[in-house]
Amino acid sequence: MKNYKLIDTHCHLDIIEEQGLSIPESIQKAKEAGLEKMVQIGINYETSVLAKDLSHQYAKEDVYYTIGCHPVYDIQEDESNKILGMIEKNVDDPRLVGVGEIGLDYYHKKSSPKSQMETFHKFLDISVTHKLPVIIHSRDAEEDTFQALSEYKGKAFGVIHCFTYNQEYAHKFMELGYYISFSGIVSFKNATDIHKAASSLPLESVLIETDSPFLTPPPFRGKRNDPSNLKYILERMFSLRDETNIEVENKIFENSIKFIQRKAYYTC
Repeated sequence: MKNYKLIDTHCHLDIIEEQGLSIPESIQKAKEAGLEKMVQIGINYETSVLAKDLSHQYAKEDVYYTIGCHPVYDIQEDESNKILGMIEKNVDDPRLVGVGEIGLDYYHKKSSPKSQMETFHKFLDISVTHKLPVIIHSRDAEEDTFQALSEYKGKAFGVIHCFTYNQEYAHKFMELGYYISFSGIVSFKNATDIHKAASSLPLESVLIETDSPFLTPPPFRGKRNDPSNLKYILERMFSLRDETNIEVENKIFENSIKFIQRKAYYTC
């Protein structure tokens, strides 16, 4: 079976482990599938510390990390300030990719839109100060997310992770300077809006991710996801794009390298 050039730009190795596959096993399985690098995501203070620790423990395996404050968890001000402090202390860490997950989630309703927006702005501000990319979580909040990011146009940059909106919003976010990242959802048969977005964006603005252990692509849909399944997402992108398969593979890999190097899609 062919191994592609792959980087998983968004995974949760700790949650995969909670669901039964150890972190060393996940990493080994990913390497056997051809993954060159992966990014472990922080969602609160505890997981951000863990993400940093994992990135240094598995530096030879090219694990990187982010520091985040996820909107679903209704993180209180004391903790969010600790997370902001952690970002300040680690700006110069070459294994730190960016700030996230941060964003807005109106689906789970764990905290008010006002509270989420206040926290969102704090983390956007620190990302601008230190020229760090942001990893944006946005669910049922496309317009508010777009309006918030529009305020930082030309200053903030990063990725709309696990994109779930339509073609129009994909292009609106891309025009603000954000990569659009597609998860296993792009492989789902009925995800027509996401298919249209994935096929129409400039290829230089596209990333892929597993968001594992969530959103497992076919042929393993319904089972626990892990980074080794990234190849199935890439293969779905092959079928959605007009470029040759090798062009898609190489450009998405190049985009992923740039993202890890804290570069926006439109920079050299």
